[in-house]
Amino acid sequence: MTEKVPQEGGKATLTFDEILQEMNSDGGFIRSVLATSDGLSIASAPTNPDHELASAMIALLQQVSVETQDNLGLAPVDEVTIRTKEHSYLVCRTIPSGDECLSLCAIVPPGRAYRRVTNRAVRKIRKIIEE
Repeated sequence: MTEKVPQEGGKATLTFDEILQEMNSDGGFIRSVLATSDGLSIASAPTNPDHELASAMIALLQQVSVETQDNLGLAPVDEVTIRTKEHSYLVCRTIPSGDECLSLCAIVPPGRAYRRVTNRAVRKIRKIIEE
């Protein structure tokens, strides 16, 4: 996506792809995808998108969050995280956008912190979608 958003501190602007690239670099993430709730990819990093992977990641995590929310009577889910036996994570953050939600998903290697880095990316993405 070519829409730009001012960075914190008034620096140069970023696209969704650039936000994901920056997030991956800052957090040491393997891959990230920003997609609609239907699993349609908006941006990805690396930029060679694997649409099947993005759709599968988002569909799985959306289903888990909706079922959990419904079955347990929880408030809307902000994040779903899956940890593998090798201690890497699949993290999916929900970003409300009008009547829809966007999903920011990342594959995080073992030993990496992700919440602060994804929070920064979520803030930058919200700036774009709120304009």
